[in-house]
Amino acid sequence: MGDEIYRNHLSQEREFWNRVENLRTVLRHLSEQTLLSERIRRETVIPEQARNMAGKALAQDLEQSRRLFLESLENLISHARLGLLRLDFECALTVVTRDLVEVKRCTLWAGDTPLEIPVEIGQRFTAGILPGSGSNPAEVFIRFFEREEERCDMTFGGIQNRCSLQVMEELFPAKCLHIRFRLPAQTLVDHQVMGTP
Repeated sequence: MGDEIYRNHLSQEREFWNRVENLRTVLRHLSEQTLLSERIRRETVIPEQARNMAGKALAQDLEQSRRLFLESLENLISHARLGLLRLDFECALTVVTRDLVEVKRCTLWAGDTPLEIPVEIGQRFTAGILPGSGSNPAEVFIRFFEREEERCDMTFGGIQNRCSLQVMEELFPAKCLHIRFRLPAQTLVDHQVMGTP
């Protein structure tokens, strides 16, 4: 019985890391396509018509790669929920005004292994937190985080050290908020961030 549980755990862990590698491959491909698209768009030696045709073809490829990324991410998150391995989402952003939020970095943490993911995920997530709110963005984030931390604790059975929030206010040269938060990656699925782009 114990051997069977151990083999099952090893199998789940192997599958988890295979999915992490799959996501890493998709991210690398997406990054290469984005760079190529930007280079072609800026290249003045290539005739405009050829640039436009190449741009359209690359835009379609990029769209497919984005969909594949979202599917791979959701697949990894759903697998992580089944096992004992941790998968967390971390986001760093700056709130200049309620309507102007700049996501600086998004990281997926597979255990202690970081994977930089497109900031689009953080943009989608924070758009659901701050939409049209008339109150102070810092208070909105703090209230959201407190509710989310409580929900995660109830859902995942007291996950310690997986939820964190840091809010810093900058007063000079311009007033803004710097926010960094970390939550279990399952919250991305729970808040429907993975929908089609």
